[in-house]
Amino acid sequence: MWQVTGELSALDARRQWLAQRHAELLAALRARREAPAEIPVAASAGAPAIVPVSGPAARELSAPSARTALLIVGGVLVVVAAVVFTVVSWGRLGIGGRAAVLLALTACALALPRPLRRRQLTATAETSAAVGLALVLLDGYAARQAGLGGLDRVGAAGYWAVLTALTAVGAAGYGWWQRLRLPLPVGLLMARLPALLGTAALGGTTEDYATAVIATAAVDFAVLYALTARDTAGQAGFRERVGGERAATTLVTVARAVAGGWALLGGALAVGYAVVAPSPAAVVRAWVPLGLLVLLGTVLCRGFRALPFALRAGAEGVAAVAVIVAVGAGLRYVTPPGWAVVGYAAPAALIAAWAAVSCARSGRWAKPATGGPAGEPTGGPTGGPFAPPSRAAAALGELAAASTALLLTGVVVLPKLAHALIRPVAHGVALWGGGHPPRWSWQLAAAPLVVLWLSAAVLAAMAGLRARAVGDGDRHPDRLANALRNAQALTAVPAVLLLPVALGLPYAWVLAAAVVASVAVAVDVVRRPDAALLPRLLVLAATGALALLWSSADRAAVLAVWGTFAASAAVLAHVLSATASPPAVRTTARVAGAFAVLALGVEAVASGATAGLPRHVTAFAVLAVAVTAAGAAAAWHRMPGRGQVSTAVEGAGYALAAIAIALTVLHPDALSLALAVTGVAGLAVALRPDRRRAALVGTGLLIASSWVRLALAGVSSPEAYTLPITAAALVVGHRRRTGTPGTGSWPAYGAGLSATMLPGLAAMWSDENWVRPLLLGAAALLVTVVGVRARLQAPLVVGGGVLVLVGLHELAPTVVQVFGLLPRWVPVAAAGLLLLLLGATYEKRIDEARRLRDTVRSMT
Repeated sequence: MWQVTGELSALDARRQWLAQRHAELLAALRARREAPAEIPVAASAGAPAIVPVSGPAARELSAPSARTALLIVGGVLVVVAAVVFTVVSWGRLGIGGRAAVLLALTACALALPRPLRRRQLTATAETSAAVGLALVLLDGYAARQAGLGGLDRVGAAGYWAVLTALTAVGAAGYGWWQRLRLPLPVGLLMARLPALLGTAALGGTTEDYATAVIATAAVDFAVLYALTARDTAGQAGFRERVGGERAATTLVTVARAVAGGWALLGGALAVGYAVVAPSPAAVVRAWVPLGLLVLLGTVLCRGFRALPFALRAGAEGVAAVAVIVAVGAGLRYVTPPGWAVVGYAAPAALIAAWAAVSCARSGRWAKPATGGPAGEPTGGPTGGPFAPPSRAAAALGELAAASTALLLTGVVVLPKLAHALIRPVAHGVALWGGGHPPRWSWQLAAAPLVVLWLSAAVLAAMAGLRARAVGDGDRHPDRLANALRNAQALTAVPAVLLLPVALGLPYAWVLAAAVVASVAVAVDVVRRPDAALLPRLLVLAATGALALLWSSADRAAVLAVWGTFAASAAVLAHVLSATASPPAVRTTARVAGAFAVLALGVEAVASGATAGLPRHVTAFAVLAVAVTAAGAAAAWHRMPGRGQVSTAVEGAGYALAAIAIALTVLHPDALSLALAVTGVAGLAVALRPDRRRAALVGTGLLIASSWVRLALAGVSSPEAYTLPITAAALVVGHRRRTGTPGTGSWPAYGAGLSATMLPGLAAMWSDENWVRPLLLGAAALLVTVVGVRARLQAPLVVGGGVLVLVGLHELAPTVVQVFGLLPRWVPVAAAGLLLLLLGATYEKRIDEARRLRDTVRSMT
């Protein structure tokens, strides 16, 4: 191996010389080519031809990579051979021979790095050191297996704890002495084992293992502090010992990561054991690792200045979590049953509030300013605009950890809170579903509500401190302050509204409290529409939603609550739309107007269901609300500044009209009447200058109503009734088009053409005779030709569509018969080929479709 390393070094030196020579020759050739006068020299006949010779093939591995690979493979093979020798061939030698062989190999492997470093064979020296350290462990194993000095009578865990501790310390010292890189991380990783093995030897429990792991992490950080927290000369010596500044930085980073991960592992073990501790004595035992974790986190945050700011904040956060768990685990055995979660939430809330105050004092929530390295705030140790970095890091770490712990307690109580929130809704589903729901009770334990109150209080404190730190929230909007304020508003609503439930008040009182709170917020929004609008809107939406959901448990409550909210929403929309307000206020007015209409629709449905009316009868009450909404929208449209609100109200009315028609689908008589009423209302809406197109919808609804009526009368030939209407409509449309040149083809001819063709088309599918398809197809063909020649869109679309459907009707029996004769795989194959064809000509088909669309759109 030594010889191979020497040859590789010589090859590296030779390669560098050849590369330098190549550069010199290339520069000379370039200078000769760029010379001003150059005499070409012709090769003589006897001169040998110059044949270009290709250079050596490109190497896929560099010399250092090949060297490293050889060293790794060689070192692994040596260690494997030593293991095989120790485990398999051990019994063939006496005790003297065994000791002599292993000690000789170990001594040689550990002694070789120094002469190898003198010859600049650093990688070989590192490999030799790694082999030596592995042989040290094999020496220990062999000594115990052979019973040297009575070691076989020592417990395995205790023996290996001592051996790994000595090996870890020896590896670190050996690497420091020999100035090698590899033994230092090997010693760092091996130092994880002694404490765990010692705990196992002593028969420790979970809290003992946690203590051992945290203690190991504390020792790691102490060693790091001793190595890095020194003067400039000491740090230079440390970097020289470990192989340079880059190697020192890498070693410190890896050591921090390992120690921090080990501390987190111990903390997880301690927290898990404390949370499930079966007795107060077990909780007291769990306080030992938790206390050690608190001490470690505090020392790292406030005393370990070499750590980055984020890591110090994280260390303080871990300490805060340990304190919360320790206090909560202790309170679990002194609080009443069901209040254990409050034992964790209360200290988390206190720490979060205190940390928020500390953040405000330290300046971490103030406006950004230039500071020290890594963005750390500057300032004196006792004053100035910012606190020292250690104090700011502690405040931020505590705030993040306590807020997370409080959030987790909220997640724990969330199922109980959700059950209390939706309990009336579950009863309402059974009530309005037509059944006979049993008696129900609405209860909520106080502990989940206390957790919710603590969360709301902490959010309120954080929002206030943040707003105070950055300035007035209205003049200087701040995203974090607004987010905290909004979260506090959403948390406070269920906390306040569920308080009567926890106190055991009757259902009516709880519902009344929710309604009163919602109306009060709405009144406040009306009085002060520009002051902190979003939090109040969130409170209004939350309280209103809960009141509406809770009202579903009683029929009278539904009528009262929805009616009250409809009136308040109408007033809110009217008042907010009357003033020149910001966009957020105008949006609120539009939403309120639409909600008022929809609430009246729900009120109509609930009234019909309460009175025991059938759905198709209740639909007319909903339709009345829709018609009223259209009239209100027309009235509001004439008022200045209320056009957007009127549009929202009108859209909600259209939605209610569609719902009303849907309720009458199963009753043709009611459906015909509903379509007629809606059509007349559409014609009335068309009287507005900006709603002329509503006449098309109204006419279509009236035609649909007449079709339904003809179907109810058992008419099998609707053309006899629709042809006179078609003729009159076409005459009126033609006169309108000639009298008003700007009139399009759809207002002029659309209703007249559809009045006969669509009912005839519907009757054709149930008619087995050939006369109707022939006459309808001929009429559709005539209309299509007229539309193409006159370039009118309505005749072309209506006639062409009817003609295509007539053709499909005539081809359907033949197609069915053909598909019955063909094998089943043929349609699948045809579909696949069609898709391939479409995919191959996709761009061309898209272009043709666009041209067809533009042609149809260009028609009148």
